[in-house]
Amino acid sequence: MDIKTNNTAENLISEGLLKLERMGFLERLYKKDATVWKSEKEHTDIINNSLGWLTVYDWTLEKVSEIMEFVADARKEFTHCVVMGMGGSSLAPEVFRVLFGHKKGYPELLVLDSTNADWVGSVRKKIKPETTLFIFASKSGGTVEPSSQFAYFYEEVSKAGAGEPGGNFIAITDPGTGLETLAKDKKFRKIFLNRADIGGRFSALSLFGMVPAAIAGVDIKEVLESAKKAAASFGPSADVKTNGALRLGAFMGAACLKMKDKLTLIMPRDIETLGLWIEQLVAESTGKEGKGIVPVAGERDGINDYKDDRIFAYTAFDGKDDDARKKADAILKTQYPIVEMEMPELADIGAQFLIWEIAVAAACAIMGVDAFDQPNVQEAKTIAKNILGNLASGKEDAAAKSPFTVSKALEGKVVIENLAQDIYSVLEGHDYIALLPYVCDTKEIDAAFTALRKEILHKTKRTVLFGYGPRYLHSTGQLHKGDGNNGVFIVFSADAEQDIKIPGQKYSFGDLAVAQALGDFKALDAKGRRAVKIHLTAPVAESVKKIAKLF
Repeated sequence: MDIKTNNTAENLISEGLLKLERMGFLERLYKKDATVWKSEKEHTDIINNSLGWLTVYDWTLEKVSEIMEFVADARKEFTHCVVMGMGGSSLAPEVFRVLFGHKKGYPELLVLDSTNADWVGSVRKKIKPETTLFIFASKSGGTVEPSSQFAYFYEEVSKAGAGEPGGNFIAITDPGTGLETLAKDKKFRKIFLNRADIGGRFSALSLFGMVPAAIAGVDIKEVLESAKKAAASFGPSADVKTNGALRLGAFMGAACLKMKDKLTLIMPRDIETLGLWIEQLVAESTGKEGKGIVPVAGERDGINDYKDDRIFAYTAFDGKDDDARKKADAILKTQYPIVEMEMPELADIGAQFLIWEIAVAAACAIMGVDAFDQPNVQEAKTIAKNILGNLASGKEDAAAKSPFTVSKALEGKVVIENLAQDIYSVLEGHDYIALLPYVCDTKEIDAAFTALRKEILHKTKRTVLFGYGPRYLHSTGQLHKGDGNNGVFIVFSADAEQDIKIPGQKYSFGDLAVAQALGDFKALDAKGRRAVKIHLTAPVAESVKKIAKLF
């Protein structure tokens, strides 16, 4: 796969490729040599169990017959399919859902990666539980979000009169997990056991990505073969200088070392959701040890608002979306480094997954970080769990729904009445700002946050990240806490319009979402990050518009 560039990008690529050649990266990668990233045992133990993704397309191709046999039965019984998962278990299915749409004769795919009660409720309104297949997807089996979603929908299927509710559920997990045990106890229709040597964010071409895609009617054999075909040009015998995956990785890694760390993704609208998957892969893999490449997905503003810390990656698709093409062409005329890739057909999404995975592994080698751990992801989860434990004991944290809270790093520096000026005044160097709402993704709310994001970018020329919680906890959340303290974070929570009780728990989805928002805020605070938490009043879209007026 060819990677086109301009001169400034080509200079970075040359620097990065030189580093990769000197370390023998490509040969060592395919020998699965963990020391290309780290030599310490605590790292090599993780890395040695994380490289199965390199050729997983071959393994998954052997499973296609089994998958399609199951799909043939599912088509006869189910009108919808709901994926319950987070991060690596949900983002690839979401890419397939959006890119390929609903295919006649197959269950309509829905992806639920939120604990927001209104979001959960919106999915419930779209389906009939008795004719819906639910996929409980979790590598570990113990993730709170899909576990809570499962408890709710299992009860909903039972209420609908299903004799064996487990017949409406399948599991995708690693061997020996608690989810495998649960699936057997609840008599799930099917258990798909994935390879254990693949981390969640590298699992798109494994069963985690391919099973939901096949159920939705995607030709997964074609997708996997596109990855296999592309792999021939990425392998150890390929010329390093024309290896598209290495060139992309060299570009990202070398740029980050020169403080050009804002990787801005330009994509036609038809494939823009791919940016969410890339965002997680890049942020969670590189954002640690005081370093990090900051992926910028879904941004719609022009080059007049960019600082010199930007690099760009444009993916051309089937000649579509003149706006994306025009933006890429405009950047090519500047000194901003930009690379251009091509995705000729939808099935080539398989090749895209693989090129980005290899590229990120290469970039991390250049940066000297372990691409496969996520040392800071657990912190917010643990705090949220403690908040929920206190809530179940009748002790509510006063900060959970406090209208305005600031971290220790901003005490005395930021007040709600002067929010914009105060936040702008604490920005340093190449800092970014992140808007992190734990609310339901509706058209009105999304439009309000898009306008706020655009306003902040225009006023500050700073990169403005945006991500719905708790989704971003499994994506950019690692970067937020693991990079060099380069962000200012605005966390938003809100009460649910219609809360939903979680069966078997003393708390609701509304409680869980608010606890997760507070948990992440406290985790950011504990790391010395500059963070603000705002609890929005109803209606949420109007509250966001009022906040925007302060900027």
